[in-house]
Amino acid sequence: MGDKKAFYPCGAANVGHQLKEQKLTENPYATPNAEVRDAFGSSKIVKLYSPIQVACGTIGGPVGLIYFLKANFAALGYHQLERRTLLAGFVLMPALLISTILLPEDFPGFPFAIAYIVSALYVSSRHQMTRKAILDSPNHEFHSNWRVLGIGILCLATSAIILIAPITALFLFGVSDI
Repeated sequence: MGDKKAFYPCGAANVGHQLKEQKLTENPYATPNAEVRDAFGSSKIVKLYSPIQVACGTIGGPVGLIYFLKANFAALGYHQLERRTLLAGFVLMPALLISTILLPEDFPGFPFAIAYIVSALYVSSRHQMTRKAILDSPNHEFHSNWRVLGIGILCLATSAIILIAPITALFLFGVSDI
C-alpha cells in the first residue's frame, strides 16, 4: 500500500518542489523581463544621417542633396516628404542644367555649393531629427561618416553624368558653343 502516491489535482504536489529549486537571488514578485517597444511596436534601431552629414553629403552635388534628404525621410517613415524631395530633385536638375548653360562662362560655382549646403542644413534640421535628438533617442543611430563620403562620391559621379552629358551633347551637335 505504501507504493501508492496521493493524487493532487492541478499538480499541487509539485508546488513545494518548484519553490525549493527557485534561486534565492531571484525576486518572485518582480515583473517579468519584457522587451520595451516604441509606439509603432518595433524596437529596431533606425540609422539616420545627421544634419551635418546631410550637408557633407552635398559633396555629391544635387544628386547627393536629394539622396541624403530622401534617405532620412524614408528611414523616418515620412513618405510624403520623401516623394516631395524626389519631385523637387526632378525640378532642380533641369533648372540647374539650364542655369549652367545660360550663365556666363566665368561665373563662379561656389554659390551653387553654398545653396546646396544651406538647403541641406535647413531641411534636415527642420523636417528631420537634429543631432541631439538622434543622440538622445534609444531607437536611432548615426550612419558612418565613411558611408557619407562613399555615397557622396558616387552621387558626385552621378551628378557629373547628369549635368555634363546634356551639355556635351549640345556641344557635339553644334547647338551650343561652350
